[in-house]
Amino acid sequence: MNIPNEWAFAFFDLGSKESARRVRLHRNLKKVGAAIHSQSVYCMPYSINGFKSLKDLDSGVFVVKADVDDSQTAELVDAYDVFIENLSDEISHKIDDLEDAKAASTDMVSKRSYTKRFNKMNERVDHLEYVMLLRHHPDVLDKVEKFKKRIAEIDGYDSGKLI
Repeated sequence: MNIPNEWAFAFFDLGSKESARRVRLHRNLKKVGAAIHSQSVYCMPYSINGFKSLKDLDSGVFVVKADVDDSQTAELVDAYDVFIENLSDEISHKIDDLEDAKAASTDMVSKRSYTKRFNKMNERVDHLEYVMLLRHHPDVLDKVEKFKKRIAEIDGYDSGKLI
């Protein structure tokens, strides 16, 4: 397995009065593919686009690129693998919800709700694929392809019918 030696780190220190900004920042860090390393420190394998995305998140975030030697990457890889596993678990649960929404889609409102969930699900899987590619994770194609296949199966079901 190829373990990345170049990492991007995002550091920030927001006071207790800035809770809304902090929550927004945590969500946006997750969106760009950064995993929590420790309190107020996020990390991700380095990529030019990922680094730029981190820098553009918030003026209060300090972003650096670091070359990390092999003996120190284990902690970073572990943090990132937990991040990947959490994203995968979230998608697994949301797939169940998508299946329920498809079965319940009997009128225009519920069909729109299903379509919205379906589109969001595809965004989640694309995000997982991006994160796994950053990590050079060996299961990138297998796990993502299984999710895509399952989502396509659900979309192919008849609306309003239990599966």
